[in-house]
Amino acid sequence: MRAAEIVTRRWRTARWIFSRARSHECPIDAESIMGTIRVTLDRLPPAAAVDHLLLRLRGHIQLLLTEVEAKARDSQHRLVRLVVVSARDRLAEEPKSGPSVVRCVYAQELACICRDLLVLALAEPETGQRTLAVAS
Repeated sequence: MRAAEIVTRRWRTARWIFSRARSHECPIDAESIMGTIRVTLDRLPPAAAVDHLLLRLRGHIQLLLTEVEAKARDSQHRLVRLVVVSARDRLAEEPKSGPSVVRCVYAQELACICRDLLVLALAEPETGQRTLAVAS
């Protein structure tokens, strides 16, 4: 996949998230979450700011996991439950030592997880399968 296609796909996903967030009734501040994701993914975060970004991303992910898990219980989407388990596993695997670039890359991985969970949290239950295709 070329870089232009990736950017176009990300732009469509972000536009879809914002359109859903405006019409969705939930305690999620999609603009704040997308701001954190954008700051983390636009370029490698500076080492001085990575701890702050990791805290924000972890908080966003915890909020989104609660919302997505509630939807997964209501519907019987195995794929959604798999995404939730994978996100929890990745949260538990935070690098504790090593070069600071490792923590920066980890922050970018969490930002991708956060973006995917946001799409799932804002999706209607009947569109869950299609939404997973949009998120990836």
